[in-house]
Amino acid sequence: MEKFRLTYTVADFLFNRHLYHKAIDVFKEAQVLMRRRKVENCSHLEIALHYKLAVSYSSINEFKEALESYQQLLKVSKEVRDKDWEVKAYRGIIDLHCSMGQHAPSIFFLRKQLQIAKENGEKQMEIEAYTAMGYSYYNLGKPNKLIECLNDALKICREIKDKQMEGEILRKLGSAHMSLARYPEAIRCLEESLEISNRFGKYKAEGESYQCLAMIYQDMGDYDKALECNFKSLELMAEHGNEKNVGVCYNNIGTTYCTISRNYEALDYLRKSLEIMKSCGIKTTLGKAHHSLGLCYTSLGRHAEALEHQLQAVKILEETGGMFEIGRASSLLGNLYKAVGQREEAVNSFEKAIKCSQTTGDRKIEANAYRGLGDEYVCLANYCEGEKCFQRALKIAKEIGDKNMEASSYSGLGFCYTCCGRLKESLDNFNLAIPIMQQMRTENELATTLINAASAYQALRKPKKAKELRQKALKITRKIGDKEGEREALHFLGISYRNNGEVKKAHDCFSESITCAEKNRELLQDELKLSLDNQTFLSYECLCSLRISQGNFSEALCTAERGRARALGDLLSEKYGIQRKNSQEFYLNNIRDLSMKNQSTILFLAKPVGERKLYSWVLEDAEIQFRSWEFQMAEIPIDLLTSFQRGQSVSECEDRSLSAYYGLKLSPEKVKSKRRQRLFEEDEEKGEKKEDSIVKQWYKNIFAPVADLIQRRQIIIIPEGELFMVPFCALCDNNDKFLSETFQIRLSPSLTALRIIQDSPKDYHSVTGALIVGNPTVPPQTMLPPLPGARREAMEIAELLGVSATVGDEATKTQVLQRIQEVNLIHIAAHGDAERGEIALASKCPSRRKLRKDDFMLTMEDVAKW
Repeated sequence: MEKFRLTYTVADFLFNRHLYHKAIDVFKEAQVLMRRRKVENCSHLEIALHYKLAVSYSSINEFKEALESYQQLLKVSKEVRDKDWEVKAYRGIIDLHCSMGQHAPSIFFLRKQLQIAKENGEKQMEIEAYTAMGYSYYNLGKPNKLIECLNDALKICREIKDKQMEGEILRKLGSAHMSLARYPEAIRCLEESLEISNRFGKYKAEGESYQCLAMIYQDMGDYDKALECNFKSLELMAEHGNEKNVGVCYNNIGTTYCTISRNYEALDYLRKSLEIMKSCGIKTTLGKAHHSLGLCYTSLGRHAEALEHQLQAVKILEETGGMFEIGRASSLLGNLYKAVGQREEAVNSFEKAIKCSQTTGDRKIEANAYRGLGDEYVCLANYCEGEKCFQRALKIAKEIGDKNMEASSYSGLGFCYTCCGRLKESLDNFNLAIPIMQQMRTENELATTLINAASAYQALRKPKKAKELRQKALKITRKIGDKEGEREALHFLGISYRNNGEVKKAHDCFSESITCAEKNRELLQDELKLSLDNQTFLSYECLCSLRISQGNFSEALCTAERGRARALGDLLSEKYGIQRKNSQEFYLNNIRDLSMKNQSTILFLAKPVGERKLYSWVLEDAEIQFRSWEFQMAEIPIDLLTSFQRGQSVSECEDRSLSAYYGLKLSPEKVKSKRRQRLFEEDEEKGEKKEDSIVKQWYKNIFAPVADLIQRRQIIIIPEGELFMVPFCALCDNNDKFLSETFQIRLSPSLTALRIIQDSPKDYHSVTGALIVGNPTVPPQTMLPPLPGARREAMEIAELLGVSATVGDEATKTQVLQRIQEVNLIHIAAHGDAERGEIALASKCPSRRKLRKDDFMLTMEDVAKW
């Protein structure tokens, strides 16, 4: 007995000094001694042993062992009928389940605790159990059950006349009603709570009630009242609260300022909040701080910083398991991906937000996510689904009284109707949105809506009204510091000036728009630069065309080149350590040097979107010559490629898309294209004649107009967009002579890329070899069919090059990424999607049961990293 007591005393000493690892070892030794010596009348010691072991395990985050110790404590306390220790055991078990995110078991044990409290008449314990049970239900996505439990707790408070506890429960009820957009009930509860807190001098509690009231007034659009409540809360928390409470106040003030487009003031408060939350180390509040900063940077059009903070927010909040917070962060992340053109990621984020919001009952975020999803459907030309999403968002907004979302939904419908040509309905919706946005002072949304409404007026041949709205939008974006909105407003205002013949103003607008775009993209990662470039290239095209119309052909070439393959140029310059410059002088001087260094003629081609023109610049001996002509082709370049496959095996009929994986149906155009391919063999003789006709027609339309300007045998052609699909070597003149018989032809994506490669060290391009991939064994869950034709294609090409083909199981994502660095020629015949920038390969983890896209899908991001 003495040895046991001595061991226990040592363990208790270590426990009190917070040396939990050592204390656990000695407590376990004491347990062994107790069992061995069969110590009598020691139930109180056994209880203490189990309790202190449980606390020690909890303190070092070994929850499983802590749970076992609490369960032993519960067992012994029941045996000796010690209700106090039984309650302590239940509390410990409940806290552990909550810490592990296991809220259903916590409710089970809370009911046990509630039963004991009722049997013993412990009213305070009943209140505690009801409150804890409510928040467990809340974390399971049942906010109505939280309100039900809190009302039970409130009833007991009033029954026992505990006014201070009543004030606390009222504040929690107000917050719960607010999360469900039940604003009148929330305000009533919070005002009652404020009165009680003030009477008893509970200033910290008073500050928390003001925080909730501020959020409600903000959601209702009363921003002056929201700021008043926020600053009252900050005053109280600075004096009576802790550091975390002050950080929350800064966050709330910043969020309100951001909502009314006072973005730079918002930024100051939100940065202060983030610093405080980092020092506090509380994940939920830290995640919210990143979320709010992401929102503010989005309003400023600073996408790189916005994405950085928002991705951090989602990551941190997912660790906490809070579905409300995850839903809100995912919705904003969707808006960010939408802003930089990452369509798939945006859709995934919005769908995740909808799922979270429907689980938790957060209707505000559900509406927000449907609004964003509607935008994505419209951008994908799925106007029917887009309209449905906007209508859902509008319905929810009206039901919960969210005026901001109501206006935003009207604006979305207006945008959808403009895109599908329903212009009267479009303007009707814009005219409903604009007054609400002006009233609510949501200037970011207002600027976007004005730009979109201007497009509808332009389509209705009302250019004066369109210009007026674009000028208003530009003024707003500059006032609030929205750089992305400013870029868009400048671009469209440039179009108005150009159409009105105001060339100088148009020139200035397009130039400024390009400057904004280039500033916005500076900090973005490479894969996001690609998406943003796809959205902003029209400004380069418009400025290029404008300079051509003025006869400034060299400057037009600089502009066209400036917008060409920018992300690739950034990658190459980083890889080769060569600094890029954007000045016009740089472009002109270096462009003239290129053809001289190469002893080649450079043919630079540009085809403006939506126009039947082709622009060409021929560079030879530092001389730049420009020509343009009408460009009318019946066939698209891909048809020209397939025309060379007549009489081949059926491999050209393989469906190498990712349609089966994404559950998509082929578009009518693709079905028609496949049907044409299947008719090739049936109509071979006619096909041969058609093939001759096509290659001659392409020669006539692309090369013949500049043939007289080309004096050298070596040509470097720099095509644009789909012109990259034209097999220039196979083009045929009227004398049945292929272009490759007269010229040595090379292709380059841009003049900048060509210059960077030429200026790099001579030994940099010493890599040789080829990677030929065919018919990778994609995971069966993808539903993608095998591609025997692709396998034959790879084998034949590999044989021609004298290398081994990588096919089937060998063509894993890991293997392909590794080999990409080692070779100078890559050819992949597999399932893929050019718009998504994805290729399906064999899985790098074939034994994994659950399919993970990252294991087998090669993306632009993967390649950019390598």
